[in-house]
Amino acid sequence: MRRKRKLMILTGILVVCVAGAFGISRIDFEEKMTGTETTIVDVDSADITYLAWNYEDDQLAFAREDGAWTYEPDAKMAVNQDLLDGIAENLSSIISDKKVEEVQSLGVYGLSDPACNITIKTADDTWEIAVGDETFSDGEVYISNGDGYVYLTDSGLIDDISYTLLDCVQKEEIPQMASISEVKVVNEDTSDIIYKENAGYCYSDAYLYYLKDGDAYRNLDNEDTGNTFAALSEFTWTDCVDYYADDTELEYYGLADPAATVTIIYRPVEEDSDDSEDGSDDAEAADDAEDQIFEYEVGSSDNAYYAKLADSNIVYTISEEVYSAAVNASYEKLKPDEVILLDWDTVDSIEMELDGNVYTVDLEKDGDDAYKYTLDGAEVEFDDVLDQILNITAAVDSADDEEDDLPEEEPALNGNKSELKLTFHRNTDEYQTVELEFYQYDGSHCISVLNGDEMNYTDRSPVIDLKEAINSVILDSESGE
Repeated sequence: MRRKRKLMILTGILVVCVAGAFGISRIDFEEKMTGTETTIVDVDSADITYLAWNYEDDQLAFAREDGAWTYEPDAKMAVNQDLLDGIAENLSSIISDKKVEEVQSLGVYGLSDPACNITIKTADDTWEIAVGDETFSDGEVYISNGDGYVYLTDSGLIDDISYTLLDCVQKEEIPQMASISEVKVVNEDTSDIIYKENAGYCYSDAYLYYLKDGDAYRNLDNEDTGNTFAALSEFTWTDCVDYYADDTELEYYGLADPAATVTIIYRPVEEDSDDSEDGSDDAEAADDAEDQIFEYEVGSSDNAYYAKLADSNIVYTISEEVYSAAVNASYEKLKPDEVILLDWDTVDSIEMELDGNVYTVDLEKDGDDAYKYTLDGAEVEFDDVLDQILNITAAVDSADDEEDDLPEEEPALNGNKSELKLTFHRNTDEYQTVELEFYQYDGSHCISVLNGDEMNYTDRSPVIDLKEAINSVILDSESGE
């Protein structure tokens, strides 16, 4: 107990001694400080011809000739001119408000091994400035310029040079696009996707996106394709990772043989157009503009995703979303979910063939959103049937139920039995007849065929429900109900 008390007393004495020594040292340290204001650097920033500094692990050096900055070790680097002009402006005036005249040890100020060294040159002068520790208060930092004194200046000086080499690269612009007419993606399944309203390329003008297949067009899902367009055009570079990648480096980034090349034909936003609250002036200006082309390539390596412009060696990181949108752009990924999409205002009658019999339901507009349906002259209820037709979708793989997985082979009839055939007679100038037929495949799936061409696997259950709903309408009409 006595030993423990003695130890506590000695510890307290030691703390007091250390605090006292620190206080004496601090008093002595402050006594050597004067409030002298000193101009360290004062030059017109336009006269600066050279800047060099180190930050983190980078040693940077830039030279300016005829107003243009270049990275001195490698002229191939595209330098962010505005950034370097701003750094030059900030470093053109460095003022110290305090001065240590009797410097006994630079290490006290963090200047024996400076955190940073700055070099500023004009045609006639050179300044070499070492940056040490920040002060305990006042938001200042110790610096020296080799004249034997230590100066204090605003610690914002550190912020002025807190840039790595890749921070100084001039990133290439991703244009603002007022409208996009076409996106061509070259990947494992080359896809040439266009956007066009009222195109007349398929039976329904409700579709806005199409895959160009030779002289033919295949309609695509509006929502999925619209999201793909947005992902491929409305992104930003995440970081610049290489200011000039050679062939070996491009191979590392997966860009020597890109996973996908994206070409976007667009009309730019007109920056100088008159402002308007609804944006109508901008839209009109964009419509008058000429088509522009934006092209880039994507690749991946070690779970990271990279991109570069088609004619550039600057490499950036991109999000997985952008990469996936590019490599997955294909008809199979973007085809419509629904097996058919019709505006019932365009349909005059529907022929239904099942069990070897053909039945015809006539449609007549009855108010704004209602229709009158007749079968063999008798009025019938048919809204539920129409809803079920539009709600049948292409089948997708179930991640949880192996028994519900889709067949691996592409849909092919191979003599399969037709279960239900629907023929829509329309009042349109084109596609006056649209046919949708369902064929039995197995116990879980049917094959839907649209206009004798587009085929999808569909779940069997909703097809059976549709047949039952049609049979119910037929039975009701025959019973006179």
